[in-house]
Amino acid sequence: MMETKKVLTRENIPTEELTTVVEKLYKGIRLKYTEVYYLDFSVNEETENVDKNLKEKYYTKTQMERNIQALKNAYLVAKGAASPKEIIDFRLKYHISASTFSIILGFSKNTISNIENEGITSLSTGRLIKMCIENKKIIYDYVQLCDLIDNEKKEEISKRLMVENT
Repeated sequence: MMETKKVLTRENIPTEELTTVVEKLYKGIRLKYTEVYYLDFSVNEETENVDKNLKEKYYTKTQMERNIQALKNAYLVAKGAASPKEIIDFRLKYHISASTFSIILGFSKNTISNIENEGITSLSTGRLIKMCIENKKIIYDYVQLCDLIDNEKKEEISKRLMVENT
């Protein structure tokens, strides 16, 4: 989980970044995702008066970008992509590093790590990963076909994939 970030209020007082689960209709699909925000005093837009008795949600530019990415990620997962959590769980279960998993799938070395930290970047990539983690035979075949890892490592990974963890 991400560390809690500090945000400065309009009075330059540090405040905690907060999160909440939101539900939105996006492209005809009802999605749930975690949104980040901070609380600050309410401002009347017409008079510009600050009401110190009422706090509202506000968003920094970075928080808005993260919220948009979270919405996009939720949408791609709803359309069949693997979620970052599913990828992490799979890798941990079978003791495969992010860089090795990237290489096995034919991606650049940092792709899986980036997806786990920042979310799915494309539906096709997310669906490919989902198929691989849901069908160990596919990932097993990719391990065998991978020229960029040595035979000893191939054998170790293959054995772990073929043992069913309960």
